[in-house]
Amino acid sequence: MFTGIEASETTDTAEETPERFQYDEKLFALGLPVIEEDQAMAEGKTLLTLQTSLVNPWLKYSIAGFNRQSTDYFIRLEETYGEDVKERLSVEIIAGRGPDIITGSVIDVSESILEKGVLVNLAPGLDAMGITEAEYFPAVRALRMGEEVYGIRTNIHPNGYWIKESVLGSSDQPDIETLVEKLYTYPDQEAVWRTNARSEVILEYLLSGSEDLWGMIDWEKGMCDFSGDLFAKMLEIAKRYADPEGKTWESEEKWLVYFYSPVQDSRKQLENEGKVIINYPFDDGNYPAYERIGEVLMMNANSKHQEGVWAFFEYVLGEEGQCYATSISSLTVSKEMSKNSFDYYLNLIEEGRMQTTADFTPEAIEELYAFTEQARDMPLRTKEILKIIYEEAQTFCDGSKPLEDVCNVIQKRVQIYISETM
Repeated sequence: MFTGIEASETTDTAEETPERFQYDEKLFALGLPVIEEDQAMAEGKTLLTLQTSLVNPWLKYSIAGFNRQSTDYFIRLEETYGEDVKERLSVEIIAGRGPDIITGSVIDVSESILEKGVLVNLAPGLDAMGITEAEYFPAVRALRMGEEVYGIRTNIHPNGYWIKESVLGSSDQPDIETLVEKLYTYPDQEAVWRTNARSEVILEYLLSGSEDLWGMIDWEKGMCDFSGDLFAKMLEIAKRYADPEGKTWESEEKWLVYFYSPVQDSRKQLENEGKVIINYPFDDGNYPAYERIGEVLMMNANSKHQEGVWAFFEYVLGEEGQCYATSISSLTVSKEMSKNSFDYYLNLIEEGRMQTTADFTPEAIEELYAFTEQARDMPLRTKEILKIIYEEAQTFCDGSKPLEDVCNVIQKRVQIYISETM
């Protein structure tokens, strides 16, 4: 975490070759005009709505910036909270209503939702805008279903994981069977996954990277099988290592795993501490991942002003929007803006105008770039099935039902879901 950022003069870049994406610290200065909705309506602008329940500064900055420069549109930010917001908004959108722009914090996106055609496939428009992987990280295209793309990111927060080498017995990358077996047989009865981890979080890590839940689903035959040892051991692991009350908050030596990011943790230091970076298990290996889609932007297919939504998307993926999306610990989707913003922070550190306890070095930043290129979204196809598993597994983890009964209920419910949706 960074502290002690002092006011500084902008570095003189007059003699440098101009680039498409320049980092401009002046955009964050106080005193920039704010366009109010009444003023925009009086000027005849078209009103668009953006609904979210997770409002980070970059989004507010971006909306204010777009409203300042747009001659045709004004975006109203609607912040919605409550336990039922996702269900309510899904009903609205499926019924042909809802906001023009949606973030992943207010809607549960699954393959079944996408198949209903309620969100716009953004792939053709992104191609037309010139959003290529030469200039942008692959993560810019979120919520993919085949060649179709239903969301965009403006900045990037991929996660990895480390695990204690004492659990694995070596520093080799484990396959899922090895990982589960090592966790299942680990002798420390006081160990936890990590502090505050619920059983659902553990199961999510073990299951959500696989398109067929490690062979438990046969999509071609429309069948499932949750009677095997692998699944039973996963449930046992989820029950044993959960720490929902955070009892180990001050006992890090009891944590088996934790999040990893190249600029937050030195790989060399982790290795010296006996930790192995394993990231997330996918069907074809281990990779960094995007666990959450809260900040992903989507376009409602019911929007009557899709041209205005595209104007906003073009803005947030352009120079000014990407400048607002910069962060001291993450990347923007524009590779060039990421480089320029990190160069800016490195310069502040070198000149003593900024302090950090993170591993913020050119080498760590290069590793972060590679880490981000490798990162993946979790598959969408199993999302509804995983919700069933998490719900039923909790009755085993809290001691309400025996393991065999829970596996039988999961088997029946998932089979009904597959039969009804295929």
